[in-house]
Amino acid sequence: MTAVLPLPESFALTLRGYDREQVDERIDELLAEIRLLTADRDAAVTEAENLTRQLELARSGNAALRTRLDRLCRTPADPAAISDRVRHLLELAHAEADGIVAAARDRAAAIVREAGETADRRDADARARACRIVDEARRRADRLAAIERRTADRLRRIDAFLADAETLLDGETPLRAIA
Repeated sequence: MTAVLPLPESFALTLRGYDREQVDERIDELLAEIRLLTADRDAAVTEAENLTRQLELARSGNAALRTRLDRLCRTPADPAAISDRVRHLLELAHAEADGIVAAARDRAAAIVREAGETADRRDADARARACRIVDEARRRADRLAAIERRTADRLRRIDAFLADAETLLDGETPLRAIA
């Protein structure tokens, strides 16, 4: 699992706002993390699809064996025509076939169970990571918006102060009170 990259608490202030390069770099880092999470999710989905295909192949092989077994069971040899030894071999073959079928069913069930669990785990992990990244990005965006509002308010007060200072320097009476 990829760790979420730490976000800076604030960006460096420049003359007219934040350092654009610093903000762009952070956005690029977040986009790279999202691309990585998307690739992880896609890989998990692909693996689940591969396991599903393997399961289907196992099921079709199992069905083919079952069909063959049914065909053999429907056309039993005439008991009078076979010897005791052949009868015993047929019974052993039937027992072995039953064991193979049971083992194939168990294996198929285990593959299905494992594929489902793996897909569920990977899907849950990818969703959790995506939610954490989105939540962190929203918190950062809210903080940046608050900082932007405070900075804009400070700039307005500074502009008013500078205008009043220019008026005083020009010898005129101030138009606004200093806030």
